[in-house]
Amino acid sequence: MYELQDLKIPVQAPDYYDCSEFVIRSVEMIINEAISRGSNKIVINTNLRLGLPMENINKIAGPFIEAWAVETFHTVVEDVENRYSLINVEAVQRLHIADVILQFKKHRKVDSGVTAEVDVKATAEDIESSGKGPNITSFVRI
Repeated sequence: MYELQDLKIPVQAPDYYDCSEFVIRSVEMIINEAISRGSNKIVINTNLRLGLPMENINKIAGPFIEAWAVETFHTVVEDVENRYSLINVEAVQRLHIADVILQFKKHRKVDSGVTAEVDVKATAEDIESSGKGPNITSFVRI
């Protein structure tokens, strides 16, 4: 059955691990800097007297965190002193494998850029199990 299919075989770039480390380090520094500046606070006002149910708060918080992440990365791109070499940020439509696509300028033998697809996650510091479970993406989306 598969013999009749024209399958695309992915080829890993020789500098994949270097590029991956570069992106992870850059994203980590950008987010940590935003947190240390205090710009990671999102204010949400409601008229609900009893508040929101915490057991499903991730369903509400997720879109806010994604929007904050996109804005944070856009701030870096717009900064004339951008020391992270981030050159483009793109929010991705719902149900895409990633939430944000980042492009960094990086001198390489093959290309002069690195693209990273980032899946943004919302966690809560005051919920012990928050952020501890694996991130399982459905096979269909992959």
